[in-house]
Amino acid sequence: MAKVSLEFDIDQLAQAIAKLSQAQQQELWSLLATLEESRDPGAMESLRESEEDVRAGRLYSFEDVFGKPRA
Repeated sequence: MAKVSLEFDIDQLAQAIAKLSQAQQQELWSLLATLEESRDPGAMESLRESEEDVRAGRLYSFEDVFGKPRA
């Protein structure tokens, strides 16, 4: 695994983020959320269990759960 090391202060980070387009900012926040989740052992275990459920066909539709079609 590669390591990345950066040095910056919070003001520099805020200024750099402010210069990004809305789409780029959304991608950045999505990446940060993914990184945060990947560091949470409980979240990763839940993801593995969910993937096993999908492979095993243990899925329910919106209608199965709520009794009506999604609007």
